[in-house]
Amino acid sequence: MRARTVIAMLLLLTLSAHGQERDGSRYVQNMRVQPFFFEALNFAEYGTYGLQGRIDVYVHVPYDIVTFVKDEEFYKGGYSVTVLVTAEESSKIQKEESWERRIDLLSFERTNNPNYYDLTQRSLQLAPGRYQFEVIFEDRESQKEFRLSKAVTVRKFDANLFGISDLMLVRAVESEGAKKKISPQVNPNVAALKDGFELFYEVYNPYQLGGIAIDYRITRRGQEVYRKQSAQGIREGLNTFLAAINSGSLGIGIYTLEVRIHRSADSSDAGQLARIERQFLIEWLTAGAPISIVDLDEAIDQLRYFAKGDELDYIREAEDQDERRRRFEEFWERHNPTPGSKGNAAMVEYYNRVAYANQQFGHYMAGWKTDRGMVYILYGPPDYIDRHPLDTESKPYEIWEYYEINKRYVFIDESGFGDYRLLYPIWDDRNRLR
Repeated sequence: MRARTVIAMLLLLTLSAHGQERDGSRYVQNMRVQPFFFEALNFAEYGTYGLQGRIDVYVHVPYDIVTFVKDEEFYKGGYSVTVLVTAEESSKIQKEESWERRIDLLSFERTNNPNYYDLTQRSLQLAPGRYQFEVIFEDRESQKEFRLSKAVTVRKFDANLFGISDLMLVRAVESEGAKKKISPQVNPNVAALKDGFELFYEVYNPYQLGGIAIDYRITRRGQEVYRKQSAQGIREGLNTFLAAINSGSLGIGIYTLEVRIHRSADSSDAGQLARIERQFLIEWLTAGAPISIVDLDEAIDQLRYFAKGDELDYIREAEDQDERRRRFEEFWERHNPTPGSKGNAAMVEYYNRVAYANQQFGHYMAGWKTDRGMVYILYGPPDYIDRHPLDTESKPYEIWEYYEINKRYVFIDESGFGDYRLLYPIWDDRNRLR
C-alpha cells in the first residue's frame, strides 16, 4: 500500500478520535503537541539589601486539558501545579512550589475550547545561576499528568548598575483607573494576535539621566525585519515600560526580539546602558488555530511522507514565496476532510505529528527525518510501546504495536546515542521517504 494512501486513512481515523495521543501518562488533546505553557522571567525589586532579583513563573492552562464535571448549573474542574527547580551543576532540587486551582464555568463550550484558559503566577527567590525548571500539571478529576521543562538562567542584579528585566509578551492591556492591567502572552506563538502585541519590561536605574533612547529590533535568520526607536524620560530606581510591537506584517517563522537602551545623546556602543533579547514565533494560522509550521520551505520538505514526487516538485518550483504558499495551500485543500471550510483538520494533525516527532525523536538530525519519526508521522501514536533501553544482552531497542492495523515495528539503537533505526519490517521505500 502506498504511503500516501496509508497516511490518508490513518489521518481520518485519528481525526475521528480528536487527535488524542497516548504514551504512558502523556496525552495530547485537540491536535496540540504542547498541552500547556509556562514561562520563567527575571525581574527585580528594591529592598533593604539593595536590588534583589526574583523569578516570576507564569503557567497558562487551556481549558481543554482540564476535566469538567456538571454540578447543577456549573461545569466544575480543577488541577494542581508543581514547580520543581533543580540546580544544573548538582541536579539537586533547590525549590519546590505547588498550588491548586478550581474553575467553575457556566458554558459547556468553554470547557473544551483551547482559546479559553486559566493563568496563574508565582514568584521564586533563587541565587543567580543556571537551573532546570520542571512544571507538572495534574488534573483533579482524571489524574492525568503533563510535564514541561526548560533551562532557566537566574540573573544577578546590582543596585549600582543599570539593569533591565526579561521581556514579557503581552496579549492585552486594560485600564483600571490610573493603572493598567496586563495579560501576559505565555505562549510564545503570537499568530493569533493579528494587531501585534505589547512588550512589558522593567528598567533599574541608579543614575541621574535626562533621558534614554530605546531601540526595538526584530530579526529572522540574521536579517532585520522590524525596527522601532523611542525616546523616553527616566527616573532613578524602578521604571516600567510598555511598548507596542506591530508584528502583524510578519510571516510565519521564528524571530528574535531585541531591546537596546542607550544614553539619549550617545548611540555608540560606549553609550549603551542595557541590552536584552528573547524569541517568539508565528505559526501557520487556520480558522483561528495555529499549526506547528514556522518555515514554509521546511514544511514542504516534510510533506515527503504524504505527497507524490511530482506534487512536491510543482510546489517547490513556484517562482516566489507567495506562489509557493498558494500551491501548498492548494495541495492541502485537496486533502481537506471538510472541503471549503476555513480549517483543515488533516493538515493540523499531520504537522502536529511532525512537531511531536521533532520534540521526541531528534538527535543529530531533526526528529521528523528519523525512522521513529517517519513511522509516527505515517501511523500516529502506537497503541503500545515496549522499551528496552538498558538490556545487558542486547543493544537498546523499542517495539511499537499498532493493534487496529495489525502492524509491528522494531527499532534498534546501534550507536547507543539514541539513533533508533528501523530493523523490522524492512522498509522498501525508506530511502525515497528520507
